[in-house]
Amino acid sequence: MRLNNHEHTDIAEYMGTYVASPGGGITFVEGALVTAVRQGHWIVLDELNLAPSDVLEALNRLLDDNRELFVPELQQTVRASAAPQVSGPRLRRSLLLKRQTL
Repeated sequence: MRLNNHEHTDIAEYMGTYVASPGGGITFVEGALVTAVRQGHWIVLDELNLAPSDVLEALNRLLDDNRELFVPELQQTVRASAAPQVSGPRLRRSLLLKRQTL
């Protein structure tokens, strides 16, 4: 699973969000990271150096010895099904300096 980061990455992309259900209620849909952790997939956090601090903070427990992810919306801790394989390549500074803001 590849998750691309940028300065506007929202934590909901990683953890999930509530959406309207067909019956008129609301239901929580897990984000890509939560699904990947549950299923033991490889996770590539591309351009990790561009991620906002709330995204990085959410990753702390997953990347340390706990190997777990806390989902605040559910008040639930998701334990990795196996040791997650996480890669966090970063954007080279020379390329970052060439990026233009819109």
